[in-house]
Amino acid sequence: KEFIEFHGQSVIALINLSVGDEEEADKLIYWIIITALTLSQENIPTVLAAYDHESVRVVTPVLHTRQLVIQSLEIAKEMVTYINPVKYLHPPDIARLRADIGRLSSAKSDASKKLASLLEIEYANLSNQARRNPATLALLSAFSKGESQSNILIISHRNHDAIALAVNTANYSRRGNAVIPIYASERKQRRGELAKV
Repeated sequence: KEFIEFHGQSVIALINLSVGDEEEADKLIYWIIITALTLSQENIPTVLAAYDHESVRVVTPVLHTRQLVIQSLEIAKEMVTYINPVKYLHPPDIARLRADIGRLSSAKSDASKKLASLLEIEYANLSNQARRNPATLALLSAFSKGESQSNILIISHRNHDAIALAVNTANYSRRGNAVIPIYASERKQRRGELAKV
């Protein structure tokens, strides 16, 4: 259902190949293949951008139908196991952080201005972390091969890339790109926040 309005618009499928265990690997393979089959069936041109916790692994040219499915199967073989020592309870809400900075900056009290400058430091730190993450590099490379208004589908367990995905989702949404998380595995995540297909 999420793909119905994509006709005539290309898609960037952003895929995090880092998994924590066999269960995550199975789920990742499932979502990569289901996404490729759905996009192929709907004849939606797609760029696949895959990365792991160290680097960008694959960024394809724009693919169609059969090519898309074949390349997705190849990418699924590139998974790596990565146990992240940092646990994310909830990714940062970048849009809210920006809004808070804007409200506090326009306030007249000294306390508000000081709080705004602290939040600006937090925002700059998050942006710097995101800039260096392979997810951001894969996305930039994918946009160089596709259209500037491509829709973005995110397939990730959000292990090493949670901050980068939060920052990029906010940035690309502001530019008018639709960003849809196909699967974001967080074991304690509420059922309603899981995959939308």
